[in-house]
Amino acid sequence: MASILNEALARRAFEKVRPALELMMREAMPDRLGCAVVVAATDAVGPPAGQAPFRARCHLVASIGDLSRSPYPNMDIALKKAEMSARTGLPTAALAPHHLQAGDTVYSGSAVIEGIVVACAGLEPRDDEMFSYWIASAVKAEASRALAEYVARRSDADFID
Repeated sequence: MASILNEALARRAFEKVRPALELMMREAMPDRLGCAVVVAATDAVGPPAGQAPFRARCHLVASIGDLSRSPYPNMDIALKKAEMSARTGLPTAALAPHHLQAGDTVYSGSAVIEGIVVACAGLEPRDDEMFSYWIASAVKAEASRALAEYVARRSDADFID
């Protein structure tokens, strides 16, 4: 195990909450056709920023619904929100103007929980943020579950390998 937080864990966590998110979009946001989702991490948790583009360092880049009919580049916006939060360690709603750099998005809608970064785009910013926190909480729970399973399997291990 190279890292507890990885692509497979992010995918499992997202798939656990996806049905609830899809239902929420259908029932409470019928005018919204799709939502981009990005799971990443701050440098303290994930692979450090380096030469690789940000998207290559993400643990999950996915969508709910149909993004193709939106007039907005929602996947690009979600990726930028996640990059901003990974860079600062803050959700985009908490970013002061002096945090912003050229190329950053003007939209908020991300979550940061203990270094886990999730960003959504395609809904209203407050709803993007809500979905982001749901997914980030699921990732945190899945990471906790993965560690417990690892310890149970490797009761003689003092360190993660």
